[in-house]
Amino acid sequence: MNTMKFEGQLGQFESQLALLSAALVQNNPNELVAASAELQSMLVRFSKELMPFAKGIQGNTRAQWRVKKIAVALSAVRQGLLRQSVQVERALVTLMPTSQNNTYAPSSGTYGRQPYGSAGRQSGEFRALSA
Repeated sequence: MNTMKFEGQLGQFESQLALLSAALVQNNPNELVAASAELQSMLVRFSKELMPFAKGIQGNTRAQWRVKKIAVALSAVRQGLLRQSVQVERALVTLMPTSQNNTYAPSSGTYGRQPYGSAGRQSGEFRALSA
């Protein structure tokens, strides 16, 4: 992979990240899905082509700076997406409370002492330990 191709791909990543950030800020789900899918496919293609160029990037401080900038932007977009998904889940729970999926068992009931919903029944052995 030559330097021009690498620089071009970094520019494409930066522009796609800008599109994804704009879709996240505008809260447009259609653009968000399209931009994130395109960014994901770009990253998969780039990761396959990056291995031959890995040694060359060590001497190129401008390319290193751009890659770090992209990594920071990806982290910020990821946090934004996580926050938005929490808001959507909370809205769904508010609108449709029966759709809640409890991870833990209820505190009362037949198996109130067991901390997890998937835990099996106790056999009666080792209920109390003594030293």
